[in-house]
Amino acid sequence: MKATPRFMIRATLALTAAGVVGFFGACKDSTPPPVQPPPPSAPAAPSGLTATAVGATTINLAWTDNSTNETGFRVDRCTGAGCTNFAQVGSNLAANTVAFSDVGLTASTAYSYRVRAFGAAAADTSAFTPKAEATTGVVSTAFTMVGAGEISTCNSDAGPRATAALLKGVLDADPEAIAFTVGNNLADTAAGSTFQGCFAGKGWDDAAYKARTWYAIGNGDFGKDRGPDAVYGFFGDRTGPAHKGWFSFDKGSWHIVVLNTSDWEHGAATYGIDAQLNTVPSEQRDWLANDLQANTKPCVAVISWERRIYRSGNNTVSRNSNMIPMTTIMYANGVDFMISAKDKTYETFTPVNPVNGAIDQAGGLRQFIVGSGGRTNDAPIKNSDGTLAAMPAGQEADIRGWGVLKLTLGDGNYSYEFLNTVPGGPTNKSVAPVPCH
Repeated sequence: MKATPRFMIRATLALTAAGVVGFFGACKDSTPPPVQPPPPSAPAAPSGLTATAVGATTINLAWTDNSTNETGFRVDRCTGAGCTNFAQVGSNLAANTVAFSDVGLTASTAYSYRVRAFGAAAADTSAFTPKAEATTGVVSTAFTMVGAGEISTCNSDAGPRATAALLKGVLDADPEAIAFTVGNNLADTAAGSTFQGCFAGKGWDDAAYKARTWYAIGNGDFGKDRGPDAVYGFFGDRTGPAHKGWFSFDKGSWHIVVLNTSDWEHGAATYGIDAQLNTVPSEQRDWLANDLQANTKPCVAVISWERRIYRSGNNTVSRNSNMIPMTTIMYANGVDFMISAKDKTYETFTPVNPVNGAIDQAGGLRQFIVGSGGRTNDAPIKNSDGTLAAMPAGQEADIRGWGVLKLTLGDGNYSYEFLNTVPGGPTNKSVAPVPCH
């Protein structure tokens, strides 16, 4: 038997240990490692950022999303004109977001914003957009006030219910709206006539609205058998202090004064002037002077059953002398308008100096007559040939029908509109808000 040389055995073992066995043994893996993908790129920066104020407490942002690989967006904000101390607003926004509403802001304040996109890794963030700025609006204190006078008698029903329906429509549509009457809520001298029997139940005293209504007093409210206790007992504190009936309140930028110009209870002291135009002591006149002098609101309205300016039967714009003292005080203190009734019609007059009747658009007293509450209507004024007389100079509207006056008392201005109970009937409205004095 032929023996294998020892050196051949040693060489075979060495080669085997090195892993070289040809086709008969294992060999070392020579496959190159896989190529690793490059790290993800940062998302592209958004662009076109805009900021739009919506009212007094909200700013809406919008931008263009220019990336396809963002995880989300971050919104930064700073406060004040020219500010630079940005800080994130809220939490991160989701991918593909292109709008954001920033709410709960402060009125009349400048805000600046910037937006950027971010990726999965903390370092994967885009550049910020250029900043966008917006200023929130002012807080509006505007409110609506609606009402009329000369509302009812024991025999009237359709008119009061129709005007009450208009009143309710305004109050239901606006929880902040308030209502008023201008006296002669019940004008009836029939024996035994009462507020409970003739005024109640026709809408103007509904419990749902009474707490939002202020009732001025007229001579007709006392009637034949109704004394002060009946008047103040029915209306309670909605006519102000009992046995006075005058008061004031503030709402928004307005100071509202309600007078008691029914001289049935207080006689000449009601006005501070007697029939011979002599000055007489008057608690109400003195109260009005003190009240208006203490007022800090920029706009003032007065509600008074008796009127100073009116259209007389001879078709002229006339002035009622018993209102001289109080309207002189009003004019001196910048009262914007007075709402009255007495005449059973709706009328509007150009602002005047109530002392001499001269037109004064800048600082004059505008007179509304709103005796259109539903009791009845005064007949139209006619010429001698029976045709309707044209309105005299200084009168802007004359509507012989039922309706209410709706006022929008804004921040430093007012608008007005007569709401007719007849759909499509005559109306009167301001063409633009009227600035306060």
